Amino acid sequence: MKKTHILALIASFCIFTFMLPAGELKAAKKDVTGPVTLIIDGVETNYDGTIAGFMFNGQEVNIRKTPTYLFDDTAFINVKKVISKAVPDAKYSYNKSLGRIKITRGDCSIEFYTDSMIVYKNGKAAYSRAIPKFIEQDGNSGNFYLPGRLVFETLGYTYVWDSDKKMSKVTETPATGKVYELYKYGVVLDNKVTRDIADYSGKIEIKMPGPVGKNDITVSDDIYKNEIYISVKGDHRKFFDNLTFRDDCENCVVQIRDEYRLEDDLTVLTIVTQTDLNGLCLLHKDEIDDSCITLRFNRAKDLYDRIVILDAGHGNSDPGTQNFGIDEKDCNLIIVKLIGRILEDAGIKVFYSRHDDTLIPLRDRAYLGARLDSDMFVSIHHNANNSPEKNGTSVYYSLINNNSSLNDTVTSCIMAEMMQADLIENLHTNDMKVLTTDFTVTKYNNVPAVLVELSFLSNPEECYRSITDEFRITAAQTLAGSILKLYNK
Repeated sequence: MKKTHILALIASFCIFTFMLPAGELKAAKKDVTGPVTLIIDGVETNYDGTIAGFMFNGQEVNIRKTPTYLFDDTAFINVKKVISKAVPDAKYSYNKSLGRIKITRGDCSIEFYTDSMIVYKNGKAAYSRAIPKFIEQDGNSGNFYLPGRLVFETLGYTYVWDSDKKMSKVTETPATGKVYELYKYGVVLDNKVTRDIADYSGKIEIKMPGPVGKNDITVSDDIYKNEIYISVKGDHRKFFDNLTFRDDCENCVVQIRDEYRLEDDLTVLTIVTQTDLNGLCLLHKDEIDDSCITLRFNRAKDLYDRIVILDAGHGNSDPGTQNFGIDEKDCNLIIVKLIGRILEDAGIKVFYSRHDDTLIPLRDRAYLGARLDSDMFVSIHHNANNSPEKNGTSVYYSLINNNSSLNDTVTSCIMAEMMQADLIENLHTNDMKVLTTDFTVTKYNNVPAVLVELSFLSNPEECYRSITDEFRITAAQTLAGSILKLYNK
């Protein structure tokens, strides 16, 4: 093509573009879709989902550079941006040292922690599957994106998702301090069918496949994730395609999903629960027969008179101190399970922050005390020091945690003093005394809480002794004995 022809085409295109109405130009730009490269929590991601807008009191807010994205049917909004542009009554703050994002409106507030599934809604701890996402795009500085409905309904606004216009619509309502408890969604991922089941309160009955006997059914749960697992021997995907259940529940169960695990030959139903209106976990007792399983939901204190939380420090990518080929995280978990077995045999309900090699954020561990309405919280650790000669046992508590339990007879200080004395007497280790400091799991707990440092793994002799069966059994028996004495005070 000749150069003159090319120039003529360019000129024609420029004239045509100039003649387009401004509104059409704007619309053409807005309607452009396609994959967007995002960096989400440090990981480059090819995002090909919905890119949405935001409207406040009927007026669209310009968030073109930081639009709303949808993940698992949840609209994640750059809340800081929309508040600064259009929501005058709300305030946004971020404390980098604590990793805390806080949004307030009058007496209403919601707090997120960047590494945690726990949120504080109007001062009450609750579990959220939608944790903050730090998103960067096109070289712009990154921003925290938060689940829009959860934020604005907690602050007392009305939130509506307009699927046709791809828009979050927020309007002002009286600041009632409403807590949005039933946070539900539906997705299909990796051929795992997710069903929304809303508005429960009490019990749920789920029909089981006919050929299955009650010995082929097991029930387990994960308190941290608010999930209950019903495992049925065999492949029953066709049966559960038409899930049959009868319920008498309100604000209890938010979701049921199913999957077949080929390696175990198990069909697993996962029931996702939520906290009650006070932020307390809802627990269950189950009844199983050959045709049906019934789960009855209650608060922990309605089911159990005595509740203890045992916390095995560290886990997974956080091994704790490492010396002589020994990982502290493994030592902690062994002791915790031994203590738990003794307490359970004595009729005490024990909840564990972790059952396996899982890393649980520190604040989530601390919030278990309030979520489970427990009597006490005990965190097990092993110590280390740059000096290999350092050795001994110590128990820590926080002066800030002034909570008491068991008719005000037990405090963190009382727990620490009793456990320290008993451990020194039975383990015959060096007395490093009761110490006070603000560990996260002791400071932010809503129940009496201590952190036990049993020994120094950095000391060769003490490390060798610490991994013997005799030491571990004696430590577990001693700490379980201290807890039982606290109940009998």
